[in-house]
Amino acid sequence: MENNNKIRILPQDLINQIAAGEVVERPASVVKELVENSVDAGALNITIEIENGGINLIRIIDDGSGMSPDDARLSIAQHATSKIKSLDDLFAVGTMGFRGEALASISSVSEFSLITKRKGQVSGAQVKVVDNKEEVTEIGAPEGTRIEVRNLFYNVPARKKYLKTAVTEYNHIVDLFLHYSLVFKEINWKLIHNSKTVYNFSATNEHKNRIFYVLGREISENLLTVDYNGVEFKIKGFIGRPQIARNNRKLQYLFVNNRPVSEYVIAKQIKNAFSTLIPNNLYPIYILSLDIDPQAVDVNVHPRKMEVRFSDPAKIYKMVYRIISETLDKNELTKQIHDFESTSEVIFRQRDKFQPSNQTNASWSNQPFFSSPSKPQGTNQLDYVKRGGHESIKTQEHENNGELGEVQDRNYHIIGQVKKSYIIVETGGGLKIYDQHASSERVQFEKLKQEWQAGKVIQQTLLLPEQMEFPPQEVQVLNDNLDFLQTVGFSLEPFGGHSFVMNAVPQLLINKNVKEALNEILGMLIESPNSVGSEKDEMPDSVRRIINMMSCRSAVKFGDELTIDEMYALLDNLDANASQYTCVHGRPCVLEYKYEELEKLFKRRN
Repeated sequence: MENNNKIRILPQDLINQIAAGEVVERPASVVKELVENSVDAGALNITIEIENGGINLIRIIDDGSGMSPDDARLSIAQHATSKIKSLDDLFAVGTMGFRGEALASISSVSEFSLITKRKGQVSGAQVKVVDNKEEVTEIGAPEGTRIEVRNLFYNVPARKKYLKTAVTEYNHIVDLFLHYSLVFKEINWKLIHNSKTVYNFSATNEHKNRIFYVLGREISENLLTVDYNGVEFKIKGFIGRPQIARNNRKLQYLFVNNRPVSEYVIAKQIKNAFSTLIPNNLYPIYILSLDIDPQAVDVNVHPRKMEVRFSDPAKIYKMVYRIISETLDKNELTKQIHDFESTSEVIFRQRDKFQPSNQTNASWSNQPFFSSPSKPQGTNQLDYVKRGGHESIKTQEHENNGELGEVQDRNYHIIGQVKKSYIIVETGGGLKIYDQHASSERVQFEKLKQEWQAGKVIQQTLLLPEQMEFPPQEVQVLNDNLDFLQTVGFSLEPFGGHSFVMNAVPQLLINKNVKEALNEILGMLIESPNSVGSEKDEMPDSVRRIINMMSCRSAVKFGDELTIDEMYALLDNLDANASQYTCVHGRPCVLEYKYEELEKLFKRRN
C-alpha cells in the first residue's frame, strides 16, 4: 500500500496562495499593500479605482518612481524587495512595505496586470499574471505604476465565499483610504467606485485642512492640538473635544511612523484620559501620529502589519496618557463633567422647533405623558406627599374624568418619591418600590415597539429643518439607510457633500439631544451593516437596539423630581402596557415586599 504521508516540497503557485491567505484577506488588504508601495515609491498623486467593492476590480495608479523591466519582472516573485537587504534592516524598517510578499500573493489569487515606467526611461514594462502564467512585454507608458487586480479569489472559491457584500467590502476600503489620506496630507488622493469619483483630496501643508475635507466641519472645528517633542518619540495630531465623542471607535486614527495601526492599550490610555469628561459608553475622536525610532518598534508581528510591538511599551503607554491629560488640562477641560443630556449646546432643545404630528396610535393615550400640576399652591412637597397627596389625586382624577389613562379605581396608593429616583407604593398586600428610570424606559420601549410594528415610529416635524454635517463613513451609511431611518422616526435628506437636512425626529426625543442619538444609531449601523431587517412581527436585532437606545434617552431619569400626578401616570402606563417588568437592559422595574415579609424582617413573625 502506497504511503501518502511522504514529505514533499510544495509547488510555487501553492506556496504563493498559502502566503496570500496571510496577506490578502479581502479587497481592502489588496488596496493596503498596493497603496503602501505607491507611498514608498514617492508618489504625489495616487488614484484608487474599484468596482463592486473591489471584488471585480482594483486599480491603483501612481506617479511614483516606477520600475525598470527587470525590477517589474522580479516584483511578482516571492520575497523580492528593494526595501531591506539584511536582518538589521528588518529591525529598523523605515518604509511601509518590506517583506516582498504582496505582489506575489496578490497575483496568485487574481487576474493581475502591472504597467510601470521608471522616470527618465523611454519605455515601460507590462507584466500580466493569469492562472499563474506570467507574460512580460515592453510597452509605452507614463512615468509611475498602474496595477490592476481583477476577479479577486476567482481561483480560490473557498476564500471567495467568505467575502462580505460589496457594500461591506467598499466600506472597508473607504476606511483604509481615509486613514492614508489623513496621514499623508502632501499627496493628492482620489477614490473612484463604480466609475464615480467618491473622494478627491488635494495635497495640503495644513493638517487641519485635510481633516476638514476628510472628516467634515463639525469635527475639524472641535479639535485640540497635541504636540509633544520628546527625546525618544514624538506625538502630534489632534483630539476631539468631549462633546463630539462617538459611541464607536470608527473615528479613532492612530499612526506609528505613518503606519495605520490598531493598538488597544494606547486607545485605552486615551480613553482613560477622557474618563471624567465623557460617559463610559462613548469614545473620544483622535487623529494622532507617534514617531519613534524604527529600532524601538517591531512592525513585523502581524501579517498585515496592523499591529506593532514597542521595545518599552510601559513608557509609551504612560506618556500617551500624560500627554493627552495635559492637553485636556491646558484647555481647562478636565474640570468639566459634561452632562450630554443637559448641555447648553443640545440640538433640538427648543420646543418651538417642533410642530405636532397628526399621526396617532390607538393603543396609547393622546394626552401628554405628564400633564398635571406639580402640587397644590401653598403646600410643602413633603406635606403634600404624606398628608394630602392621595386625596388630592382622587379629586384631580374626578375632575379630569379619567384623563390619565382612565384608571380611576386603582388598587394601590403612592406614598412618595425617594431620592428623586424611587417611587414607594402601598398595595393591599404589601409595599412596592419602583425604579422610576427603569419603569419609564419600559413604558417608552412598549410605545416605540407598537409604533414600529404599526409601520413607523411617530415623528415630530421640525418647523425649521436642521442642517447637519457628518464624516464620510457616516455619510455613506446614512445614504444606504435613509428609508430604514424613516421607520424609526428620523426623516433626513441629502443636502450635498457631507450635509443632510433633518426634517422630522421621533416624537419621544423632543427636547433631547437628537444629533447624539442619531450618531449612536449610525455607530450601530456601521458596526452591523447587514443586520437591518424588515419583519413586522419579529423585531430585528438592529431595530431592537435602536429602540432600546431611544427608550433610554426619552425616559425619566434618576434625579428627576416627579409630582404625584406624574408618578401615577407613569405607573398606570406601566401596568397597562408593559409586557414584562424589566427595563431594556434587563434590570427590574419594581421590587415587592409582602406584609408577611416585612413582619418577618421586623421580627414580628417567625
